[in-house]
Amino acid sequence: MNLFKAAIFGIILLPITGLCFPGYTFALEKVSLQDRLIGSTFKTLAKGFVAAMDIDKFKKDNISKINKLNPDKYKRKYAKVYDSIKELPSELKIKYGIIKEMPREQLIKDIESLDKKKAYELINSVPDTIIAKEFKKYLNERKQGVRDSNFVKEINEFWNKISGKGYAKQ
Repeated sequence: MNLFKAAIFGIILLPITGLCFPGYTFALEKVSLQDRLIGSTFKTLAKGFVAAMDIDKFKKDNISKINKLNPDKYKRKYAKVYDSIKELPSELKIKYGIIKEMPREQLIKDIESLDKKKAYELINSVPDTIIAKEFKKYLNERKQGVRDSNFVKEINEFWNKISGKGYAKQ
């Protein structure tokens, strides 16, 4: 199954699974349908990316990029990344050793220990609300606004159609 088909499969299957079995699938989070859809979509895409990637090449390339950064540039880039992940739950940050000012050596060590299983676990552990918040922030920064986004409009129309709300208007 290629990456596109996997993404489409996930976009359709994950939300439907979550809606059919909400007590199981989303028991740990109280999130809106929109946040669940956004989170599920990005998690599926991320898992497809991990499945298709050469993990050893990925690690080698990223460690090389990190090593080439001068200390000030490394601190600025890591601070920007940390700004996006600082709202992760405390237990998640502790589990993965995420701290505000991570030494370059520790980041490299963490990348070296990464395998596909750990990547999938990390993807699954990120709350949908945080993914959705970052996506909405991205849209707002691009002056597209979530309410005017075609992506959100299409998700809402699709949801209305499969939930029966779309048929009532006809």
